[in-house]
Amino acid sequence: MTTPEFIVPLGASIALGLAFTAQVGAQPLGNPSSECTPLKEQYPELGATFSVSARRDFPSSWASLELPGGPCGYASAQAHYEALLADATHRGGPTLHTRDSLPDWDGHWGTDNRGGEAVLLGRGSTREGMAARLTPEARAIYFSDLEHWDADSAIDPLAMCLPPNYPRWFSVYGYREHFLTPGKSLLGSEMMNEFRRVFTDGRTHPSHEWITNEWLGYSIGFWDDDILTIWTKGIKEGVMSREMPRLSNSLETIERWRRVAPMRDDELGRIEIELTRYDSNLVEPWHT
Repeated sequence: MTTPEFIVPLGASIALGLAFTAQVGAQPLGNPSSECTPLKEQYPELGATFSVSARRDFPSSWASLELPGGPCGYASAQAHYEALLADATHRGGPTLHTRDSLPDWDGHWGTDNRGGEAVLLGRGSTREGMAARLTPEARAIYFSDLEHWDADSAIDPLAMCLPPNYPRWFSVYGYREHFLTPGKSLLGSEMMNEFRRVFTDGRTHPSHEWITNEWLGYSIGFWDDDILTIWTKGIKEGVMSREMPRLSNSLETIERWRRVAPMRDDELGRIEIELTRYDSNLVEPWHT
């Protein structure tokens, strides 16, 4: 029997992947020299060195915490995904795994929520930093929501037995268990027994006419050796978590998952994950 292990949610881009910012399909938002001023430069006092909203820096074994795609990121999740795919293709990928060659993610995995914005959802972020990430309209709604949270008059959807929407799925309690096959990966959470289905068989997203907005969205992806890259869209709008901003139904995300060696003596295993959010409520992609 596999012993319990730990997931560490963490923004991370491997050094090998840093070249993708220059690959075909990379479309950074704006011109870094004239039109684009990254949030971390606009608000250097609001967070740690790697994020405007984080409370402190966080060490990792597989990480560049810089926003992918240049100083202000890619223009869209699609541009980000296509750049990663182009980089993998340039190196002979994507990897077509068999059942025998897939990475070993067996076991029950828990979350490590001890490290500021190392929590993928960003629950270690400051209110000021989160507000700086929002458009004026979304910021006004966020401040109004905070008044209700502070007055204890806000209603958490979880309190009504509604499932956690994605990406709040990352931070809710309960162990995780994942089942990998060559054409599809099931990423499971014991919280309401939810499974995300990530299709890695080469299919595209449903067309605009057919895609709907669901709790966990619709995910496609590919393997780059032992790295699972995921593009998710069609997500139901909702709050990120208690006392956090709302996400719109235009949200799309890019994730990269990789199992790495443990960093602490109390870890039996470790999966590091990066998450980049693209949403019309955000003035810049949010990378954790």
